[in-house]
Amino acid sequence: MLPAEPSVFKNMIGITKEDLIEADVAGFVFATPTGTISSKKLIETIQFKRDTALNFAEQQQAWLKHANQQLQQKIQVTGNAELILVGSLPFDNRDLPEMSIAEAKNTYVTEGLDLTEPLERLSQVQATLIPPQAGYVDGVAKLVELMKTTELEKAVLARAIDLHSEQKLQIEELFYQLFKTNPEGYTFAFAQDPKELGWFMGASPELLVAKQNQFVFSNPVAGTLARRADVAEDQEQAQRLLASAKDQHEHAVVIEAIADQLSPLCETLSIPKSPSLIKTSTVWHLATPIQGTLKDPDMHVFDLASILHPTPAVCGQPAALARQLISELEPFKRNLFAGTMGWTDARGNGAWAVNVRCGRIFEHSARLYAGAGIVEASQPTNELHETIAKFKTMLNALGLDADQLTYQ
Repeated sequence: MLPAEPSVFKNMIGITKEDLIEADVAGFVFATPTGTISSKKLIETIQFKRDTALNFAEQQQAWLKHANQQLQQKIQVTGNAELILVGSLPFDNRDLPEMSIAEAKNTYVTEGLDLTEPLERLSQVQATLIPPQAGYVDGVAKLVELMKTTELEKAVLARAIDLHSEQKLQIEELFYQLFKTNPEGYTFAFAQDPKELGWFMGASPELLVAKQNQFVFSNPVAGTLARRADVAEDQEQAQRLLASAKDQHEHAVVIEAIADQLSPLCETLSIPKSPSLIKTSTVWHLATPIQGTLKDPDMHVFDLASILHPTPAVCGQPAALARQLISELEPFKRNLFAGTMGWTDARGNGAWAVNVRCGRIFEHSARLYAGAGIVEASQPTNELHETIAKFKTMLNALGLDADQLTYQ
């Protein structure tokens, strides 16, 4: 979350739910605790190419430079200095970014979201686990063993669920369900071509980076336990997470990496000594809100994003080794999962969330993603259960019960 109210969210325009997002119309929505950026006017798709001669960091920087150049050129041609870039970087350079130039508004939903409104349940949904549960457990075990003999300190191992429904998935309703259950997080939806590419949407608790003039913000999240329906048991889970040496270590790895990356760029950098508890509708997390004052207030948010992405919260430490192992152990490409979704303006301000609790949604199918941070103290079956809890954010919003899916 943003500790200060950024000026970009002042003078917001009221908008109805129906005008915020339409399933068949390309668009972008990025909702934060302090405001929402939304657009149904994606006026140009940025075309990206992969350069095999570049390493990961170089490729990412080249992509972001290209996107910013395209924005500046479009502003010169149109004379509209309020155009912004919206979209997402992928997890790594095996996939291409998806970004567009957009006319966007600072908006808020004028009508209340009824939390008691019954959610229409989907039926006859087939699900395919990638990999099967036993394969995921084996992958975690392999990483734990590698940590005993290599420099690998942490790696995030993910899995996916492919869903196929005879009923049409309700894109608008899915977004609203995510939106209303994630008031303290970052709820996003993006589609350049809804029919061909679907919608990539999610409800992330984690801010990669936000930049407003001289101020920089980040809210890393690492360390997770599933919530409980009983209030007393739920509070016990929260305290159990705070007391967990394994989760505290997993979180510390992330914070230390981000501190090392931001410190040289900042005149001041405020990092709490201990993480805080935050909660979503399905899980408890450890989180640490970070705020700094940049030495160079003209530094572009893309420069910050290219330094920080991906954090150890979705990749690992050391990053290069973790990325290599992820590509070897996960039987799918992550695409935009564990990437970063957000926006930036021509002045270099903007906000970018970490793409977790998310999926790509089509009319009758979806691919959902969830991962768990693996350290040497990890127990494979516990990590499997963590991913199950994380999947529930999207499954619940779709009106699905994980225990009642028909698995192929």
